[in-house]
Amino acid sequence: MTHITDSEFCGKRFTTPEMRLVFADVTRYQRWLDIEAALALVQASLEVIPSDAGDEIAEKAKLENLDLGRVKIDLERTGHSLVPLLRELQRVCRDSLGEYVHYGATTQDIQDTATMLEMRDAFKLIQRDVKAIAQTLTELANQHQDTLMVGRSQGQHALTTTFGYRLAIWLDELLRHLSRMDEAKERIFVISLFGGVGNMSCLPKGIETMQMLAKRLNLMPANTSWHTARDRIAEFVMLLSMTASTLGKICNEIYVLSRTECSELAEPYTLGKLGSSTMPHKRNPEVSAQVVLLARMTKYNVAMSLEAMIAEDDRDLRSLRADWVFIPEVCSYTAAAAHLCGKLLQELDVCQDNMAKNLKAQKDFIFSEEYMMVLGKILGKQSAHSLVYEASMRAYDSGEPIVNHLMEHPQVQQFFSRSQLEALQAPTNRIGAAKELTQAIIDKSRSYLSRYLV
Repeated sequence: MTHITDSEFCGKRFTTPEMRLVFADVTRYQRWLDIEAALALVQASLEVIPSDAGDEIAEKAKLENLDLGRVKIDLERTGHSLVPLLRELQRVCRDSLGEYVHYGATTQDIQDTATMLEMRDAFKLIQRDVKAIAQTLTELANQHQDTLMVGRSQGQHALTTTFGYRLAIWLDELLRHLSRMDEAKERIFVISLFGGVGNMSCLPKGIETMQMLAKRLNLMPANTSWHTARDRIAEFVMLLSMTASTLGKICNEIYVLSRTECSELAEPYTLGKLGSSTMPHKRNPEVSAQVVLLARMTKYNVAMSLEAMIAEDDRDLRSLRADWVFIPEVCSYTAAAAHLCGKLLQELDVCQDNMAKNLKAQKDFIFSEEYMMVLGKILGKQSAHSLVYEASMRAYDSGEPIVNHLMEHPQVQQFFSRSQLEALQAPTNRIGAAKELTQAIIDKSRSYLSRYLV
């Protein structure tokens, strides 16, 4: 093991088997061969190379036809990432037809195009899993539209809200990422076929070849060479990191709300699952913590992708090689985050009794806004704010309800009885438009997801 994603023991917490396969050596080498085969067939159809050469190259461009041992030895000797593979493909082609392998292309054309195919495959897996999370959140938001909980501001109890609305906020954010993914596909996933300095000087019928090859590979043709224009890759990495960060945000809230003093949410527990080697009682939120970690790590891939945008002249190997590091990492971490977060949400324990209990933890403090608005109709909003503020500060010191100190004020006594103020202490009075806003996002999500099989 040289990277945590390769670990047989811990790797599944940093990637998924599907994502590991996308970036495996054999997958990458076969992808390079597939592009060379497609290029040869297109060039044969355009009579740039003999038709026999196109057919022969396409037939032989499979790893099982090649001696990878020879490729590895040649790789060590030449230090070139692609030429040894091309030489082996040329060797196994009959009648010197292998001379037409890689005709007019440059190494970066093949490798950049392969990178786009890798990114596209990774994108599909991540988008699929994020849609599944959106489906789960939609169901949870619908289920908990009426589940009351204390809203928190700056880590402090604030006012009443609903858990359904909290879920809707998470869901709305994920839907925006899904929309960004849909919108970005045509802009990001393009072919590269421009030759040594990007002007197709060695590519007969270059523009037509590129357009036909793009169609064959189900990519978009590029307007100009992007050998040193790496903005598409940076956008891809940024989008995945943003998505992972939202998953991290969701799991961070689960982590916080599972604290003993909150106990409003909890990760699923099965007998035998351990939280500590020294404290047998612990039930740690390890899955949510792992997702937060994965999300945090993706931002360093963003930094690397932005560094790679600063490339020189018409070709710059430093940008290309950086891609080979940060693209697999951001894809692996985001895929693992989506897998873990999705499973956690499906089995999430919503502790409604504790949510109700926490609503009462500070007596009537969560009704301070209601007191202010009602008193403000008579005293004026700013005057009422000052009055309720003073009563609240005394309530903090005395440990009594705010209403006790409000009733000490002559102006309050003049217009309100204690029972009238206490009648304001109903949590459902202060959820505002939470249910309507939640339902709107549920409907939006269902409309979006109905277009896909999740």
